[in-house]
Amino acid sequence: MANFTLDKKKEHEALAEQALKGKDYAKAFYHTAQAAKYAYALADKCEGLLKNAYEANATDLVAIADELKKRAQAASDGRTGDARGTGAGGEKCRVERPTVRLDDVAGMQNVKDQIRLRLVEPLKRADEAKKHGLKVGGGILLYGPPGTGKTFIAKAVAGELDLPFYAITSADVFGKYVGESENNIRNLFRDARKNPLSVIFIDELETIFRKRTESIHETTQKVITVILQELDGINDRQNPILLLGATNTPWMIDEAFLRTGRFDVMAYVGLPDADARKKIISNSFKDVSYPIDPDGVNFLVGATDGYSGADLKGVVQKVKQLAFDRNATGYAKALFEEALADSSPSCNAETMAGIEAWEKANDIKR
Repeated sequence: MANFTLDKKKEHEALAEQALKGKDYAKAFYHTAQAAKYAYALADKCEGLLKNAYEANATDLVAIADELKKRAQAASDGRTGDARGTGAGGEKCRVERPTVRLDDVAGMQNVKDQIRLRLVEPLKRADEAKKHGLKVGGGILLYGPPGTGKTFIAKAVAGELDLPFYAITSADVFGKYVGESENNIRNLFRDARKNPLSVIFIDELETIFRKRTESIHETTQKVITVILQELDGINDRQNPILLLGATNTPWMIDEAFLRTGRFDVMAYVGLPDADARKKIISNSFKDVSYPIDPDGVNFLVGATDGYSGADLKGVVQKVKQLAFDRNATGYAKALFEEALADSSPSCNAETMAGIEAWEKANDIKR
């Protein structure tokens, strides 16, 4: 029942965004108000911090609905106004609310189980978690070869709980002026803590949390110090943060971040197995209107051991391009064979060896 309510909420939010793009403020108002109704219903079904998060979201949606109602009335009076930044998701905000969930992630069952046990279930069963002395919040480090879906998994965590999602990279952190980088970090965590609960995802972790040496830039040292200070409060019981980080080179990260209370859970996101490859490939063809030879899909699944999810999507794109160029009305196996002949996996032995050496040095078992 809760999943149905969440689906309806997201459906109305999507319809509100679509109506807003067309400047149909009356329709946007209706769907935003409906989304608020379902957000309140979700709050009634939950407890603890998750209940607070849904109530806060519902309050925000009601405020947006009121603004849209005013704009709809103004439009009917001939005063259209500017609706930028007033959408159900807040178009000017850095925050988003992903719609994907953990079940949408192909394979990776061990990773999904770790995330559910560490982050998701303590929120969904807050009273029971409290009886066991478990804290809400904390951090998970997603590590593994490039292109394996670490960012997608992070979004799925936020989507699973319908929480605000903040994604940052080094480009978002390091500013041009003295003190700007440190302020960027403080502002990010300040904005996230305005929500009862939120998800922060830091990509390319090694570029921000790199090992501190004598040769490291002074600005980077200051940024690391500020981040460490902010991370010490991610388990705050009032406004905790679910923290996820991703890296292809975990051995480059400063060990100070890899301890209890920060990134205290390590989850290996590896290359997809045969079942996961089939799901990724099949999903990539969902937007194709022409018939697809199952033998072509099976060939691709069997011949791409060692390919990442991103690699597989690249091969599928080549298949589509070949079919388009030749005005094909069907996807024969020969198209798959030709596309694969011009492709190669992006993950190299050096990266895998580096990951394995780091795991061994830190006694990390997958």
